[in-house]
Amino acid sequence: MTYGRIVIPGIVALAFAALLSPTHAQDPKPGATSPRPADAPVDPDAERLRASVIKFKCKLEPRSASRPWKLEPVQEVGGSGVVIAPGKVLTNAHVVHEATEVLVETDKTALPIPAKVLALDLGRDLALVQVDDADFNAAHPPVEVMQGLPKDGSRVTVMGFPMGGESMSTTSGVVSRSEWAGLGRRGEPGMRVQVDAAVNFGNSGGPAFVDGKLAGLVFSGMSKAMADNISYLIATEEIARFLKEAEAGRITGNCVLHASTQTLENPALRAKLGVGSATSGVVVIDQKDGPLQSWDIITKVNGLAVDNKGQVTVEDGRKVDMACAFGRFDPAKDGAAVPVEVIRDGKPMKLDLPAVGARDGVIRARPNGNYPYLVCGPLVFGPMHQDLLGDLGPGGMRMIYLGGSPALPYLMDSRPAKDKELVAVLCPMMSSPIARGYDAMPGQTVKSVNGKTFTNFGEFVELMRDAEGDWLVLEFNEQGAERLVFKRQEFMDSTESVMDSNGIRQQASKDIRDRWNGKK
Repeated sequence: MTYGRIVIPGIVALAFAALLSPTHAQDPKPGATSPRPADAPVDPDAERLRASVIKFKCKLEPRSASRPWKLEPVQEVGGSGVVIAPGKVLTNAHVVHEATEVLVETDKTALPIPAKVLALDLGRDLALVQVDDADFNAAHPPVEVMQGLPKDGSRVTVMGFPMGGESMSTTSGVVSRSEWAGLGRRGEPGMRVQVDAAVNFGNSGGPAFVDGKLAGLVFSGMSKAMADNISYLIATEEIARFLKEAEAGRITGNCVLHASTQTLENPALRAKLGVGSATSGVVVIDQKDGPLQSWDIITKVNGLAVDNKGQVTVEDGRKVDMACAFGRFDPAKDGAAVPVEVIRDGKPMKLDLPAVGARDGVIRARPNGNYPYLVCGPLVFGPMHQDLLGDLGPGGMRMIYLGGSPALPYLMDSRPAKDKELVAVLCPMMSSPIARGYDAMPGQTVKSVNGKTFTNFGEFVELMRDAEGDWLVLEFNEQGAERLVFKRQEFMDSTESVMDSNGIRQQASKDIRDRWNGKK
């Protein structure tokens, strides 16, 4: 198995479907929690916790990855959050991602209060929002955050503002288990807590309490077609790591093992490697650039013994994926390398693996619709990124898988890329007389400009800007992709008419505009 990007089927984010419409606000569905009757007994602890739970109303202006100059229709979404420090509200990233307006409210507010996003972590699906209204902050005190994981079987209370009504909803259940598995929209691995308390669209970002303390943040539920009342929380250790990274000014994510491994359960495999019953671990299949080698047996990671299924034992005797031993390693306090013990050719060895995450690969995420692009002639170029892959559709993905695209090996290779990027065609070739007889598929990647190669999108932009001679020749990496030959000046001169006919206001995204215009 390969430790890296993991996609968990059946997991659904809980805010995007919570579109704020009059129907949702005025027509509560059966099962929605009703306000507490006036004569009901008051639980002081519950009232204290309820005061910290916040409702979000956001306007999102999502960007198109394949047409980044174009704004998609505005979406109104709702979600929940919890106050964790004075004026600081924690919620899910997908509640406020690409938001142009963030409003918060509770039953104590006469009008929604504006808020601003301080930090966003798509990998963990966490966001920190600041509220500057003094009266609001005085009426909504922070909660205490639990240290460590809640014990299995603990009673859990989930609060939030799901669709079906305007008032706060409270559901309860038990903690089923804690596991190292996919978080967020991209399935980046982290610690999550499974509970059987019911959650619905709009609960996203709401708190789950155990013994009066925040035990996790709601982020998803299992599809009803797969299971009933299985919901997931982002564990408080992920929240703490996110907050520390946000304070430092750089969201880096958890460390990962950039290698492929397999279990050590098969008798023939164990016999070939000459290990007895006392030896347990996983076998390395491959690691690019070392220091692990094929056939190494990883027996310990950061002091934790690895069993033959690739699991380690953490607090309270929990068995979790050994990726947890890498993920919990914090370079800020633990150092630059993860200590690993292996058996190589029958001999025990100690190795140091670089403590790096999965955020800086060649194909990476670009939060808040920050999609660089350049329009030249009838073509639009930009760096290959995760959202663009999601926009390509079956035809584009077929080309990547069957056309020998250089993107393919990077889909599961999240090692830090340093300056390397792939430059792709973002959308179908636009209509222009100079493009007659040509075709270009979204997602195909540029190999060279007039025979010159490049390392990243910035260098590509400079090659296009500084091209000389009568001709402009673009070659691509994929099998069967046409070589495109243009009269250079004619190609450049056609850009303005192409932009006009397609409603494109700017030839390049803001981040590369100066570079295209030759400014430092």
